[in-house]
Amino acid sequence: MTRIRTAADAESNAAKQMQRLGYGDATVLLGGAEGGIDVHSSSAYAQVKWRGDSAGRSNLQSLYGARGTSHGTKLLYFSGSGYTDEAVAYADEVGMALFRTEPDGETCPVGAHAPELVSAVRDSAVASDAPPPVALPSKPVSPARVLARSMGALATALLGAHWRLLGAVLCTIVLIVAPFGEGFVALRVVATILAVVGAPALWLLFIVHRRTKGR
Repeated sequence: MTRIRTAADAESNAAKQMQRLGYGDATVLLGGAEGGIDVHSSSAYAQVKWRGDSAGRSNLQSLYGARGTSHGTKLLYFSGSGYTDEAVAYADEVGMALFRTEPDGETCPVGAHAPELVSAVRDSAVASDAPPPVALPSKPVSPARVLARSMGALATALLGAHWRLLGAVLCTIVLIVAPFGEGFVALRVVATILAVVGAPALWLLFIVHRRTKGR
């Protein structure tokens, strides 16, 4: 646990807190504050006030002015003595994130914008810890469907696009001839049954194919 005793400790702690908030390159500026900035990162600036009175509007304005024209840079303020109501209202207005620093190094978000930073980090951590989606087993395909698809592909390969018509004509001929033939009664019965089933099915497939193709 970090124990803060000096202003330098507070600045070092602020840099660590900023790194936890996603500003990984946050670094304390050597030699003290530079134009109102104590901790610097490529996308955020921070000022640290460890002791004394509560941070007021003028303290926050000093950090806001130090940002200059870098309007995309996030501003954070760390105070060990809290903030005046006027300072909190100003921070909410300009988009500055306020944190109160405790002697043990913990930082508590203050105002409207600091909780948003904390929530974003928390949500990111939850998303990274979420288990990967479970792949649902695919629905098994029945052997009959596999056989039908295979026969259809084979027929298309052998007979081209007219296999439906050829099959329908063949089944129709069998349906006419088989019941009245001679000998091989069992074979004629099987052929007749297959033709009764196959003829209307193939004619229907042929008609549907023609209509679909004509659209």
